Amino acid sequence: MTDLVRTPALTPVDPPTRALSVIAVGAIGGCVLGVVARAWMRLISEDPEFTWRGTISIVAGFTIVGITQSLVAVARQRVSRRWTLTIIRTLGVITMLPLFVAAGSLMFPTVIGGGLAVARTGWHPLVRTLCLLAAAVPVVFVGHDLVGSFGWSLHSLTGFVLMLAIYATIIWATRFTFSARPVTV
Repeated sequence: MTDLVRTPALTPVDPPTRALSVIAVGAIGGCVLGVVARAWMRLISEDPEFTWRGTISIVAGFTIVGITQSLVAVARQRVSRRWTLTIIRTLGVITMLPLFVAAGSLMFPTVIGGGLAVARTGWHPLVRTLCLLAAAVPVVFVGHDLVGSFGWSLHSLTGFVLMLAIYATIIWATRFTFSARPVTV
């Protein structure tokens, strides 16, 4: 969703349309991920009864996350004041919270632990490993639940692979929010 920021890098003199295109891609990517996540929820549900209200709120939540993670990516390239970037990064974290309501709350450690392990490359390997272990526990729990519900089947395997793809994408998108501020000289 946010790789447009990388090549070529945004600079303070770039036209605003470049930043807007990054944010638009984030919004579209978030929306698509929300649709995929909702389809995954239907796939793994034993009793798939979904409402339009629930579907719209899930897709809207993912879209907002896509937008705010893109805003953080743009801000990391354009904002020079540490406190301003901190506020924007905090917004990036806060807007992730709606993804972790109801059954999604189980995956909170996966996104936070995985996001920190991926983004904080300067941290001690033991700390990053502990973050990954915290991230893996819910994944193992959900995988066990899928096998318990659907047995060892293509259905449970598809559900597990889709879960890995969805949460890996969320973790990848949050890397600008969780990464350390580059040291400027």
